[in-house]
Amino acid sequence: LGFEVYVIDGFQLSNYRKSVGGRVKTDPSDARLLSRFLKNEGEDLRPWSPPPAVYGKLQSLLRRRAALVSARTAMTQSWANEGLLKTAFNTFVRSIDRLDQLIQKKIKDVLREAGLHEQVARCQAVEGIGFLTATALVMAFTRGEFKSSDSYIAFLGMDLRVSDSGQKNGRRCLTKRGCSEIRRLLHNAAMAASKSPVWKEDYKRYLNNGKATTQALVILARKLARVAFALMKNQDEY
Repeated sequence: LGFEVYVIDGFQLSNYRKSVGGRVKTDPSDARLLSRFLKNEGEDLRPWSPPPAVYGKLQSLLRRRAALVSARTAMTQSWANEGLLKTAFNTFVRSIDRLDQLIQKKIKDVLREAGLHEQVARCQAVEGIGFLTATALVMAFTRGEFKSSDSYIAFLGMDLRVSDSGQKNGRRCLTKRGCSEIRRLLHNAAMAASKSPVWKEDYKRYLNNGKATTQALVILARKLARVAFALMKNQDEY
């Protein structure tokens, strides 16, 4: 109908209510709160645009595979000491593995239909980035126009939340906005990259500088995402 649509984060709006001293949550008060929020913060909002069809398809497939892998891991650990039904359980696990292969085949079909297989190949050339991680990065890239790698990193939820005051420097942590499955895949990619000759020394340097293992892997994951973004943005080869 020609209207611009804005999507307001419900959690953010709830905190906004608390910040202005709101004590009541009803439909009329929500409407007044939204009106106030738009009046004061509207200039900084961006209109929402529907994602391309391929984004929804890939996101659904990646999330369903993640749920499948999580269930497989949990059941394997639970049945580790069960010897009586070991043969039957192994047959069940093989069925899960076949389903996993079918999901990955479907992902490849969707990428081929959308003409994104070359972008995936660009990302996959980077040490540590496998097929699924490359797919997730390409999926995120298709969601909108990113002016820089910083905005892309923010979309992935891997930008830092800063909490400083005066002489105090608060603890940094990831904002974790957006799809958690992409961050999980990037973390796995960082673990693989940390063992490769190209990234091994960088990873060791982070640890020698006092970074914890998780912090070093997050830094490495962000670097991998930035490299992938540059390759996709400029249509370059690694």
